[in-house]
Amino acid sequence: MSTTSFFTNRFLLDRLGAISSTLCALHCALCAFAPALLTIVGLGMLVSHMVEWTFALITVTLAITAAIRGYCPCGTWTAPLMLLTGAVVLLAGRFTEQLELAVPESLITLAAGCILVGGHLSNLRTYRKQR
Repeated sequence: MSTTSFFTNRFLLDRLGAISSTLCALHCALCAFAPALLTIVGLGMLVSHMVEWTFALITVTLAITAAIRGYCPCGTWTAPLMLLTGAVVLLAGRFTEQLELAVPESLITLAAGCILVGGHLSNLRTYRKQR
């Protein structure tokens, strides 16, 4: 694989990850603070558990893949650790609801989405410096 192809793939992976994380965070915020609005505009299906788990699993998969591919020996651990932390926090937030714990799941998942966006943007900055 050529160096250009390697950087392009990493760049696209983090772009997709940042978009996915942002959509996940927006979805969590809307489902927590305006579920009736989603139902009124015909998007009530977005409040389902299946959609929430789908968003979470896609976002976590992209984050873990970006964390693994994002570290290079000349780089730093900052972005991969942010991505892995965000993935763990997102899954923990999803499981708090499943376990019926008295913890605000929506705030945890929203924070996780923000951490993941930060990790992907940090990875993108690192790529630009390496190119």
